Amino acid sequence: MQDRTRAKVAAIVAAASLKTQVVKVTDLDAGHVYRIRVMLRNNRVDGFDYHSEHHFKGMSDQSLNFYDYGTQGHVHLQLSGRKILGYDLQTETAFNGQVHGRLISLYDYETEQTYRFTV
Repeated sequence: MQDRTRAKVAAIVAAASLKTQVVKVTDLDAGHVYRIRVMLRNNRVDGFDYHSEHHFKGMSDQSLNFYDYGTQGHVHLQLSGRKILGYDLQTETAFNGQVHGRLISLYDYETEQTYRFTV
């Protein structure tokens, strides 16, 4: 999964779990700040990546799945309590993780690494 896709997943999960708008995400391991805005509107993902200048949006109010207009890829995303489960259809990569307040950790099966983000 691409770095920016992981950051978008972290932003969406934070917006959903904290019930607030997210305007940036920090990759704690790489020290990189992603300027990504995400909110849930009518229980649907509504996001914008300022780097690529593309939107990413959820198509259903039943899940956090989203379509990224920049990469033209779909991501399946579920948040159940603190547990994250997902699949990036573009790279055919599964991922999982957990939410701990403002800290989101994601394990990417493609790279076999854990990535930590904060908002």
